[in-house]
Amino acid sequence: MKRQQHILIGTVAFLLYSYIFYVIIKISMNGIAYAFIAAVIGSIIPDIFEAPTNWMHRGLAHSKRALKLTGKILAFTSLIGIFFSISYIISSFFLGYVFHLLADATTEVGLPD
Repeated sequence: MKRQQHILIGTVAFLLYSYIFYVIIKISMNGIAYAFIAAVIGSIIPDIFEAPTNWMHRGLAHSKRALKLTGKILAFTSLIGIFFSISYIISSFFLGYVFHLLADATTEVGLPD
């Protein structure tokens, strides 16, 4: 998948995620802006760790193990984010990362174990 596609998927996921947080705890616009930047970085960081030079570029940062770990971190930081806005920003990074991996999982190559 191309970088622009990952950013688009991460942005859509972030908008839905932020709407929920905004309804629950009324995040400030500054917090949303920082969280958006974190989500965009999270949605492209796996390809920065492992540059997509060919179809075999998917290693540890693109693995099912990484998806499980980032999913757990996302859940944990999301729960804490209800009380602390910095956790909302951190969770947005992991949201972008998780959706990057989920998008890559739908491709023909998928994610390695």
